[in-house]
Amino acid sequence: AQVTIRTKDGDIYEKILISNCMWIVAMAGYNELPFKIDDIIEIYQTGNDKNPKQKIDWFFFDKWE
Repeated sequence: AQVTIRTKDGDIYEKILISNCMWIVAMAGYNELPFKIDDIIEIYQTGNDKNPKQKIDWFFFDKWE
């Protein structure tokens, strides 16, 4: 599912792809996560997340730690 994430410092990151409600697998425009997992305070879906108006070229993360 495509989601939006808010971090502790108030930054909002959009167009994030999650799998099984727990794994961040891709993020549009980023090769790596620009935040730490521990900094996430909210994960939610906007109307655009549920019904994207444009095609996204996903950058899938292939380095798993």
